[in-house]
Amino acid sequence: MSFLEKAEERIELAFGSVFARLSKAELQPVEITQAVRRAMDHAAKQIDLTRVLVPHRYLILVSGHDSARISPAMLLSIKTEIAMHAAKQGYRLAGELTLKLEVDPKLPRGQVRVGSATAGSSVQWVAALIVAGKRLPLQKGTTTVGRDQSADIAIDDRGLSRVHFEVAWNDQGAAVRDKGSTNGTFVDGIRIQEVALTNGNKITAGRSEFVFELIARESQ
Repeated sequence: MSFLEKAEERIELAFGSVFARLSKAELQPVEITQAVRRAMDHAAKQIDLTRVLVPHRYLILVSGHDSARISPAMLLSIKTEIAMHAAKQGYRLAGELTLKLEVDPKLPRGQVRVGSATAGSSVQWVAALIVAGKRLPLQKGTTTVGRDQSADIAIDDRGLSRVHFEVAWNDQGAAVRDKGSTNGTFVDGIRIQEVALTNGNKITAGRSEFVFELIARESQ
């Protein structure tokens, strides 16, 4: 049984993601968006003080009549709205956001149901530094950054010291430490010696800017 088939079995009216409408009413895209948002909010799970995990796969069930009216472009627009909602709420998706539309012959026209996977604790956290549009994964332990080839991440920036700073990562949390650099290391504009990192922090060193990224991935 596939992941989405399992999700379908977990669909319940108690989700609050069912819009009871007259049989002749037309289902609107905004109603599908609201249904997925409600399912996402319902399934949100607090991982720790700063991280809330939500499912990334959603099964949308509609009538055959409504399915014929929902184009790929419309579904993509709904997906964009859902991604914006997740970002606004500070949610961490367990993987790439996926919406799948299927027909439920039992559903009357104008109704929608949404099922999702449970955001469980079997999650692998992946950390990376993003610099100049490149995503550089962090390995468990410490990763040094500087202009010298001896650094784990060598950047061609004369404003960097040979080994400018290091990032420690233990699969759950991360911290950055200045390595006695000449020009200093800054996190979100504040000069630091050592500080814990959270998703989205900007590390500035020399003329380079690094964005710390933390993503939840579903464990296999």
